[in-house]
Amino acid sequence: MLHVINSVHKILQHLHNRKAALIFTGVLAAYLAPFVILRQNAHFTINDNLDWITAWIVLANSGKTFTLTGTVGQMLGEVPRSCLPSGFNIITWLYLILPPFRAYLVNLLLVHSTAFIGMYLLLKYYVINNKRQSWLAWAGAASFATIPFYTVYGLSIAGQPLLFYAMLNAYYERKMAVNIFIIIVFALYSSLPLVGVFILAMLGLAAIYDYCRHRIRRPKLWGTIALLAGSYAVTEIWLIYNTFFSSGFVSSREEINRILLGQSRNWEGVKELIADNFINGQYHAVSLHKYILFVAVPLALISGWRQRREVKIILLLLSLAFGISAFYGFRYSEFFMSAVADISFFNTFQIQRFHWLHPVIWYTIFALCLAVIANIRYIGRLVAALLIILQLGYLFGNNIEYSLVIKKQTGISVMENAWLYEDISYGEFFADSLLKKVADYIGRPQQEYRVASIGIYPAITQYNGFYTLDGRLNIYPLEYKHAFRQIMAKELEKNPFWQKYFDDWGITCYIFPAELEYYQVRKSYKLKLNNMQLDIQAFKNLGGEYILSAAEITNYKENGLEFLQLFTEDWSPWEIYLYQVAKH
Repeated sequence: MLHVINSVHKILQHLHNRKAALIFTGVLAAYLAPFVILRQNAHFTINDNLDWITAWIVLANSGKTFTLTGTVGQMLGEVPRSCLPSGFNIITWLYLILPPFRAYLVNLLLVHSTAFIGMYLLLKYYVINNKRQSWLAWAGAASFATIPFYTVYGLSIAGQPLLFYAMLNAYYERKMAVNIFIIIVFALYSSLPLVGVFILAMLGLAAIYDYCRHRIRRPKLWGTIALLAGSYAVTEIWLIYNTFFSSGFVSSREEINRILLGQSRNWEGVKELIADNFINGQYHAVSLHKYILFVAVPLALISGWRQRREVKIILLLLSLAFGISAFYGFRYSEFFMSAVADISFFNTFQIQRFHWLHPVIWYTIFALCLAVIANIRYIGRLVAALLIILQLGYLFGNNIEYSLVIKKQTGISVMENAWLYEDISYGEFFADSLLKKVADYIGRPQQEYRVASIGIYPAITQYNGFYTLDGRLNIYPLEYKHAFRQIMAKELEKNPFWQKYFDDWGITCYIFPAELEYYQVRKSYKLKLNNMQLDIQAFKNLGGEYILSAAEITNYKENGLEFLQLFTEDWSPWEIYLYQVAKH
């Protein structure tokens, strides 16, 4: 009889888990559905996202994806191949085999789906200890997977749960073939300087601590850490070549000056940074964990005094999250920045990016809190379900498509970092048909001439096949930065903000007229540039022939330019004034 009861219980538990799997998979599908349905009418972050993807498109079109040396001519004049993304990155492969938007969409779906699967595996096997609560693993996975990731970073954040699942497997000497596969895929689909360095550091410290505490050699754990490092050495060979082997190459990052950029903080400012990072996170590594921190965590700690394992891990992870935030704030302190001001490494490399581990930490905390709260007698499961609904509702409210609908219907917005989003769709941003009109008017093969943009992102022209003198890359030659600066030297003198931004940051190699206050100029602004002073000879020296400006240049003749045509379409947020270097 007991055997029958146990069998029935297992069947019911299986059905319950299957139901949870279907529900929360449906939640993820609902989150992603607007992007699939709307396609190029969908909205995405522009800054550090849409303005960044053309590096992959340019590389895919260059025919030099797997070449170590040489140059690519479609952006920043003639940029070294080694400054462009890795040829061994899965995002690169997507742009090689698919049209640009399909590649972008497939990458988005892969990133969120991997986040869902990876977090489920991590929670099920290593966080949720009670098998009766396995449905919470699905809930936690759905919550993590509906974070509005910057998908241009691949699995750098979204893939961390899957990676840590593999590392814990290695620690317990399980499923080594699966672990090897996961680690290699993670290295192929993430970034070493953005997150890989910091994950390797944390894993190394954890392994050393484990050995010091238990005096047990764990060769499989150390082997997997070495495998991750070795895989990165292969996938990031272009970055390594640039850093150590490219003779005569001096990076534009050498002139980064964080103190002059105003990034240093006094101790009051440091404390504010620590608190803000701990409570709100940082937008590149967004976690949207306010309700977790202020509702789920206190409730779990108050009610979970009997569940020592879960409470202990929650407190440990909270301490780790706070420690990372403290390091983030200290990195910007006047004391630290003054001490390392003359050390190139600390100016060029963002050592504070341990905070990119925050999302996986916060959603592991969330799952543990749910596991504790669900055990509260009588109301536990109901309260846990309400917290899941609250968090998922908050995450859906930070999906740009749902946010636009909610705001239109109610006038209410719950979006954090709303400044990152604009009511410009993918198709409107890249404006294919508008830029085709410009290319058709010029009527020459695009590789025969060079253009620069004013008031529109160079990513737009690059996306549409133009060869540009301007562009945006994390690394490009310092010599080119100086040569490009000459084009707008007088304009920078008139505008201290742009001068500081270009000289002391410089990743954004755009023409910045003193009269502009922003990167982009919509046609609705009706903006005119009346006093611009460009060095057209410097422009010509770099091979420039045409300027595509989103604002009318009224004194174009004084700048040695000839106005050719105005291009506009009713649906487009841009209008383009086309100018050519005057022929004398």
